[in-house]
Amino acid sequence: MDLRADCMGPSQGKTFHILVVDDDRIGAHVLQEVMQNLKRPYRLHFAWDGDGALDFLNRRGPYQAEPRPDLILLDVNMVRVDGLEVLATIKRDPELCVIPVIMLSTSASPRDVWMSYQSHANAYVQKPTSLDRSEKFVQVIESFWMDFAILPAVSERPAHLPHLSDSSGLGKSRSEPRSGAGGLGNSIAFPLAEARSHATETNESLFSTTLSNSGCREHRRLLQELGMAVRELIELHEQQFLAILEGDSECHRFDLLIHMANERKQSGKYAYLRHVESHGCLNADAIDQSRT
Repeated sequence: MDLRADCMGPSQGKTFHILVVDDDRIGAHVLQEVMQNLKRPYRLHFAWDGDGALDFLNRRGPYQAEPRPDLILLDVNMVRVDGLEVLATIKRDPELCVIPVIMLSTSASPRDVWMSYQSHANAYVQKPTSLDRSEKFVQVIESFWMDFAILPAVSERPAHLPHLSDSSGLGKSRSEPRSGAGGLGNSIAFPLAEARSHATETNESLFSTTLSNSGCREHRRLLQELGMAVRELIELHEQQFLAILEGDSECHRFDLLIHMANERKQSGKYAYLRHVESHGCLNADAIDQSRT
């Protein structure tokens, strides 16, 4: 797989590196042609699938000498490993997570948009369908990401910031002492992770037992959907909480996601209760308890 299909911009100044991850080589070629009009020094790097992108970003195999990109343009729908999986992997990585990622797609699927922002994409853009739109997209990249935005240099990572080495956002082991606000964050975050783990195990057991004891297929389906909605809501609250602990100035981005998740939970709850009342899958005592 050739990831060295790149092009150079003007030679003056610091080079801005952009990794384009897309299995559409024709579309990538069009983007490359349009970006030749950029005035800033730049270099494009291409990965033709998700595995290749992760090899490039982690400098594996023949890519050990490749630079970390300043910006990633990531296609949503790709074969093998899709863009959402690649995005989640990038944002879980303690070093790669600071690289801005713009998700690209031929559609504006609400699910893909929602999932992208939930996984901390910096933007979601529908792929330009005309040369004029392509030129405007490239102009926005240059005017904002290359000229105005201040991007973190991986090599200049502040020493006091915690490493986020797993999907829950918790990096340090309990044996490592912390001081100041960071120590307070860990003292709260670790019990939170332990409580969630215990609650997850307990809920899985109760959930499996309840489903196995449920009557009809529709009852089990509605109950499963309600359980998934509740878990989603809990995870979003936890992610926002961890973002606040880490001093993320954009932690408010979770507010809309939490609101939408709560709407789904409420909708699922009432659909389940209506089914129980009309179908009689549970007795009246169980219905009353589920309302509390």
